[in-house]
Amino acid sequence: MSQERHKQRITKAFGASAGGYDAAADVQWLVAQRVAARIEDRPFSRSPRVLEVGCGTGFLSARLAEAFPQSELVLTDIAGSMLERCRTRVGDGPTYKVMDGETPQGLEGKFDLITSSLAVQWFVDLKGGLGRLADLLAPGGRMIFATLGRKTFAEWRAVHAALRLDCGTPVYPGAEDFPWPDAYEHVMDEEVIMQPYADGHDFVRSLKALGAGEPAPGHHPLSPGAFRKVLAEMANGFDASYHILYAEIRAPK
Repeated sequence: MSQERHKQRITKAFGASAGGYDAAADVQWLVAQRVAARIEDRPFSRSPRVLEVGCGTGFLSARLAEAFPQSELVLTDIAGSMLERCRTRVGDGPTYKVMDGETPQGLEGKFDLITSSLAVQWFVDLKGGLGRLADLLAPGGRMIFATLGRKTFAEWRAVHAALRLDCGTPVYPGAEDFPWPDAYEHVMDEEVIMQPYADGHDFVRSLKALGAGEPAPGHHPLSPGAFRKVLAEMANGFDASYHILYAEIRAPK
């Protein structure tokens, strides 16, 4: 599958999930609050120029609007329907823009803060995409974001491995080998959040409700019989790992 086709499928999935996203997004809401707390703990001016990548329905956006009421906020998402949900939550004050954060185009000027919560894991070229965003930072500016790490959904992967089946969940980087853009200072923290699911069906339905069911590029779906074997192994419920990487990139002053 081409990168363009993969991005089209991601856009379609998130666009279709906008209406039911909030009800399924417990971990996403929690991580957005933790990203917001990190931002509020940093020494920004009262009115930094702010860009959010992958704003979704506005969990982080609402906190940004509260923290920086005098700031220019540019809120972006790859799916227009997500932006409309965000506008409903946050209001008409910010600028809203449909944009693929991996290839940011049409943005003028530099930003004091670029932020994102659980969106950049969808970048095809993570290092290149983060580098292009970092180049939009003003001198001394910061990029503060959360993304998924390697241990995410380890339990789901383990079942596939035990059955000798290919798992379609994307493989994310770890903190130790994260693809940082060149020439920028950076720091990272991490945590694992455990999210309970009633069974395998519940897990799959939740990912689809979030728009996050798109498999890794090149993955061939399991046969119905093989998929039933996976679900049978998870029939009694399980906790799924969300490995969260909290990252900060700093531009030179």
